Amino acid sequence: MATPNNPFQKRGSNHGRSGNKARSNKHAASSKAMIKDESELDALLAGTKDPLVLILDCIQDPHNLGACLRSANGAGVDAVIIPKDKAAPVTDVAIKVSCGGASHTPIFRITNLARTMDNLKKHGLWIAGTSDHLGTQNIYETDLSGPLALVMGSEEKGMRQLTRDKCDYLLSIPMAGFVECLNVSVATGVTLFEIVRQRKAAQS
Repeated sequence: MATPNNPFQKRGSNHGRSGNKARSNKHAASSKAMIKDESELDALLAGTKDPLVLILDCIQDPHNLGACLRSANGAGVDAVIIPKDKAAPVTDVAIKVSCGGASHTPIFRITNLARTMDNLKKHGLWIAGTSDHLGTQNIYETDLSGPLALVMGSEEKGMRQLTRDKCDYLLSIPMAGFVECLNVSVATGVTLFEIVRQRKAAQS
C-alpha cells in the first residue's frame, strides 16, 4: 500500500527552503554599513525634528552591536553613535545580525564621545543614560517624548564615568524577578520602544 504524503512535512520543508532563500535575497543588498563621517552629524541633527539618537558606549560584542542596530532601525532612530576606540567595529558579523539595520541607519564612529555629547545638547537634545544602580529613574515614569539621545553602556562595566557625568539623567528598567539587569541589546530594544510608545502617545 502506498504511503500517503505528509502535508505538514511537505509544507514545512518547502516553506523552510523558500523562507531561507527569501531572507538571503532580502539582505543580499545590505552587505555594507551606513558609516557616516563625523562632520555630517551636525547637518543631520539640524535637519531632523525631535531627533532620536542612540549612543553605544564601548559595546564589545559584535553580536550585541548588531542586535542594537537592528532595534535602532526598527524604532526609527535617526543616528547611532559609536566611539572609534575601545568599541566593537561594525564587522560583517554585526551587519548580519542587524538584519539590514546597519545598512539603513546612519552610524557615526566618533573620536571624542564627551565632546559629541556636548554638541548634542547644543542641538537641543536631552541625554539619558542607562544604569542598574540606585538613583535612576524608571523608564515608564519618565518623559522620553522629546529630542533625546539614549546612552547604553558596555556589557560588563556599563557607561564610562565621563559618559555618565555628561548625561542629564539616568534611566533604569524595573526588574520583577531574580535577575538584576538585561543583556545590553535587549535593554536597548526595551528602552527604545518605550520611547517610541511615548512619542506616539504625545502626538495623539
